[in-house]
Amino acid sequence: MTLNNMEYWVLAQVGLEVVLVLLLIFFLLRIRSMSKLLHDTQEEERSAASNLEKLSDQLVMLDRKRAALEETLGLLSAKASGLKEQNNPMTMRHGPSEPYNAISPKPGGSSLRLQVEDLHLQGLSLTEISRRLGLHPTEVKMALDLARLKAE
Repeated sequence: MTLNNMEYWVLAQVGLEVVLVLLLIFFLLRIRSMSKLLHDTQEEERSAASNLEKLSDQLVMLDRKRAALEETLGLLSAKASGLKEQNNPMTMRHGPSEPYNAISPKPGGSSLRLQVEDLHLQGLSLTEISRRLGLHPTEVKMALDLARLKAE
């Protein structure tokens, strides 16, 4: 079986076509994997964009809350200063009119809590105790509540 010159050319042509078909299949597979990768990155971009939108909405909401808190804090500080101004004239009005320290609490640096407890045991009311010790009535009430809790 001898091959003549034309048959060599046909065999060479078939070999080249097989190589070209294999190259075509290889590149089609590469294009397919690249398109999958491109599709995945587009999906990630969409999810990142939606996450960014959610975060920006949350940031706007937090800014609104911060502004509302600052406004509330300003109102509270204004009310607190107003209450301080109201309490100062009251303490000056009540302070000099009654004798200060008629029943003296324990001298010698005992704590205010102990002084409050002693005056309460002597039968004085919260307002009288607060006037004698120069404390706010809520501080006196808190000290007495702490003493009750300690006793329990």
